[in-house]
Amino acid sequence: MEVKIDRLDHQGRGIAMMDKVTFIPDALPGEIVDIEITESKSKYNVGEVKNYIQKSDVRIKPVCPYYHVCGGCDLMHISYDEEVKYKENKIKNIMQRYAGLTNVSKIVRCQTELGYRNKVTFKVDKKLGIYKKDSHDITYIDNCMLISEQMNSYIEIINKMDLTGVYEVVIRESDNADMIIFKCNDDVKLDVDDLEANVVRYYDRKYKTLKGNNYIIDKIGDLSYKISPSSFFQVNSHQVKRLYDLVLENLELKNTDKVLDLYCGTGTIGLYVSRYCSDVFGIEINEDAIKDANYNKKLNDIDNIFFTVGDSKIIKDISYKANKIIVDPPRAGLDKKVIDEILNINPETLVYVSCDPITLARDLNILKNNYTVEKIIPVDMFPRTYHVETVCKLKRK
Repeated sequence: MEVKIDRLDHQGRGIAMMDKVTFIPDALPGEIVDIEITESKSKYNVGEVKNYIQKSDVRIKPVCPYYHVCGGCDLMHISYDEEVKYKENKIKNIMQRYAGLTNVSKIVRCQTELGYRNKVTFKVDKKLGIYKKDSHDITYIDNCMLISEQMNSYIEIINKMDLTGVYEVVIRESDNADMIIFKCNDDVKLDVDDLEANVVRYYDRKYKTLKGNNYIIDKIGDLSYKISPSSFFQVNSHQVKRLYDLVLENLELKNTDKVLDLYCGTGTIGLYVSRYCSDVFGIEINEDAIKDANYNKKLNDIDNIFFTVGDSKIIKDISYKANKIIVDPPRAGLDKKVIDEILNINPETLVYVSCDPITLARDLNILKNNYTVEKIIPVDMFPRTYHVETVCKLKRK
C-alpha cells in the first residue's frame, strides 16, 4: 500500500491520512512509502514501512546498528539539527492546541547527542538486551551509543556471567564510582569479581550489597548528591546543570524568599536553589528518597532546607508559608488536589519542570486562570528520542 507521509506525531512517527489516521514509525514528512498495516483500531492504524519509494532530503543513516530493532531511540534517522526543530515545534503545537499558549522559547540544545546517559536498564534473557518498541521481545545488544564507553564495557563482562534467575540489570555511572544492580527472581549466586563497580542485588523488594557500597555520589555544579539504587536522578549528566540553572533563573530568588519544593525526590533542585533564598521545604512521597535528601543536606553542609515524606494531604496541613513554589512531577503531571493546594497557597511565582508536554499543557490550562505563563522553555534532556523536558515560569496575576 503506497502512502505519502504528511507530518510527524508526538512520538516521532510518520502520519499518513488514509480512511483513518495511520501512524508509521521510521517515516518522515514528504516521503512516499510502501507500507503494511500491522495494527488496526477503530480510530487509527499502525503501519510498517516495507519500501521507501521516495526518501526525504533530511533522512540520514543511523549510526547505531540496532536502531531499527531496538526501542531505545526514536529519531536517529534525522540529524540533530532536525531533531531539535521537531521537538521545539512539538512543544509549540501541544501548548497552542491544549492550553492556548503561544509563547514557547527556543529549545535549549544538548551539548552532546550521544553518550549522555548516566543510567541504563537492560532486560535479561541469558544475555543483556532492550525491549523492541511496543513489545516485550528482547533485542540483544553489545553496545549502546547513548551511554559511555565505561558503561558499555560492563556489558561484555556481564554477558559472560551466568544470569540464570536475573531478569533486569541496571547500570548507573557517576564521577565518583559506578553501580550495577542485578534484579533477580530468586536467591541467585552471582560472581561479580570482574566488575569494577559497586554491585547490588535486588531480591524480594530488598537491596543487598554484593561489592563496594550500595550508593554512588554524583555532582551537579559544586553540589554532591547521593544516589541509591532506587533513587531518581536526571539521566543526562551533561544537561542537568543547565536545567537547574533555568529553574534558579526563573525563580528570581531574593534572600527573604521561602520556597516550597513539591515532588522533591532526593532534594536535588531544592538544594541547588537553597543558597539563594531564606529557606526551602521539600515534600516527597517516597520515603527512601527523603532519606537520601537528608543525607545530601548534610553532605553539602546546607542547613536552610527541610524535608518531609508526604503527598497532597500534607501540603494542606503544613504551616510553611511559601511565596515561591517548584514542582517537578512524574509524567502523570500534577494531581488535581495538588493544583488546588497550590492555588490555595497562592505563591507569587511557580516554576513547573515537566517531562511530559501533554500533562503539562493540561495543568497550565488550569493554572493560567490565576497565573500568567510567562515562559515555556523546552530543554533537550533526551537526544535521539522524542522526549522533551520543559521549564515553565508562572507569575501570579
